[in-house]
Amino acid sequence: GYWHFHTGISKLKQVTGHCHRDVQRSIIVVSVDAAPPGVVVAVCALMHFRYLVQLPSIDDRDLTRITAALDEFHANKHAIIAAGVCQGKGGKVINNWHIPKLELMQSIVPSIHNSGIIAQWSADVTEHGHITEVKDPARSNNNNYDPQICCYLDRADECNRLTLP
Repeated sequence: GYWHFHTGISKLKQVTGHCHRDVQRSIIVVSVDAAPPGVVVAVCALMHFRYLVQLPSIDDRDLTRITAALDEFHANKHAIIAAGVCQGKGGKVINNWHIPKLELMQSIVPSIHNSGIIAQWSADVTEHGHITEVKDPARSNNNNYDPQICCYLDRADECNRLTLP
């Protein structure tokens, strides 16, 4: 099925990995006729970069492709500002690229080269653990939240011990 983001994607907060993937699957197709070509190329380069860094194994050829995708974004990012689509609070156009995540992206290739691939780029595992261990038990009653979670975890631990050989 298709997702419909009623208030747009810039209003999304605390979204799951599934929601991010839904946005990634559709952002290029949706924006290709609505945005200037330079904007589409820059966004496409970012999506390509994101997909490449999530590869299960990365060799020197992949590192070259990751660097090329990031270089292509930087070569076309001016089109995003020129189109006025980089906006902050209140719809105010941002005319700079002082974004910490973009600075972090510069260190990904050297980090992978020095340390190997990093499985932590995806938060799906920790997100699932947070949902099953914290959010689900708290849904029944948000009163006395901390004691309720501790009691639930104690009971779950006791049940796990009973099933051990």
